[in-house]
Amino acid sequence: MNKQVVLVFSAIILFSGFLLRASAVEAAPVPQWQEITMQQDVVVLVEKAANAMTVFYQGNPVKRFLCVSGVNTQGDKQRQGDNRTPEGTFFITDKELLQDDPYLGRKWIGLSYPDPVHAQKGMEQNLISVSQYQEIILANEQKVQPPQDTALGGWIGIHGGRDDLTEKKINWTEGCLALQDDDLTELYRMVQYGTTVIIVA
Repeated sequence: MNKQVVLVFSAIILFSGFLLRASAVEAAPVPQWQEITMQQDVVVLVEKAANAMTVFYQGNPVKRFLCVSGVNTQGDKQRQGDNRTPEGTFFITDKELLQDDPYLGRKWIGLSYPDPVHAQKGMEQNLISVSQYQEIILANEQKVQPPQDTALGGWIGIHGGRDDLTEKKINWTEGCLALQDDDLTELYRMVQYGTTVIIVA
């Protein structure tokens, strides 16, 4: 085999490898949260490990906040009192102005925990009854606050209150998400009832 033929084959092999890599990149699945940000006008993404909350508008990140979560950082919320922040896709159920509460700060933004995913796990683990499961599912379907008094826990939301700890990226809440109060005021203006909030590990 002469030198020119060897060079041609080498080029073909290299180009084929490039095409395979390019196909693999193109075929890589888009994260579910990214799909959601492109489907809705306003979406809030929380990355617990990065202590970050990003607000997306029509698929583009427009604002990023420092955000902390529950003192128990070992995974997804499972039950009442475990001090974990739930992971999944939720929506805003409540917005309240507070009087500079020492724990919650100036504002409260409630989230739709427990969601159907946590309800399913809870029923399978006998933490909640079938009727409680059905109530949670119905509330989520109707876009209203699900029951907050089951063994899965409740009253998960976004608040302020301890800027000193949040600024140092110390996870100090009982399962909620916490922002610095000035950031919370800005977020409060950007979101509405029903706005999607995605929480990932």
